Amino acid sequence: MAGEGMYIDHVIYGVVDVDVAAERLRREHGLGSVPGGRHLGGTTNRLVPLQPPLFLELLGIGDTTKDDGAWLERTLAGQDRLLWWVIGVDDLDETAARRGLPVQAGEMVMDNGTTSMFRTAGMARYPLPFFIAYSIAREDRLRVWEARLREAAHDQAPGGFTEVEVGERPELVEAWLGDHGLPVRHVADGMPGIRAASIATAGGTVTIR
Repeated sequence: MAGEGMYIDHVIYGVVDVDVAAERLRREHGLGSVPGGRHLGGTTNRLVPLQPPLFLELLGIGDTTKDDGAWLERTLAGQDRLLWWVIGVDDLDETAARRGLPVQAGEMVMDNGTTSMFRTAGMARYPLPFFIAYSIAREDRLRVWEARLREAAHDQAPGGFTEVEVGERPELVEAWLGDHGLPVRHVADGMPGIRAASIATAGGTVTIR
């Protein structure tokens, strides 16, 4: 599974209150954020723009009568924590076909009234990372995230993800991702899923747990 152009598109940080979490990130790490929107499944978010088009997503509980909102409320159980990491690829259809995965369409209504359209593969394999592609052209997406980066007005200019720490067995992650070249560190604690994500900033490395 070589040559898929994998990169860490974003990391999902599940939070009980997106505004409180955003204020804490600003206070503790100098990272600003911008309004996100509402997923159809009942979750909300704020976005922490990093080196365009990468970002940290603050995923919040929205409508608990919907499946995703109810799942997030149960999963967090009142405690903010990292939930997932998401991989961008050159060709989502090819990546999905190689792994025998269906491709699913998704959309999000943004606070500014626009709609973000995307496609994913592998979400059913949580907490392994899933794969994502966007309907917007890459050049246009870069411009959107450059504008969000300016709007966030970080106290410490961010770069990209320098490392993700995961609890899965190395052989499981390697079989899932193939020849990926991503900055993954494995911890032998017997608990699957992402444990930490490190982000480069002008003031040093920030680690989210």
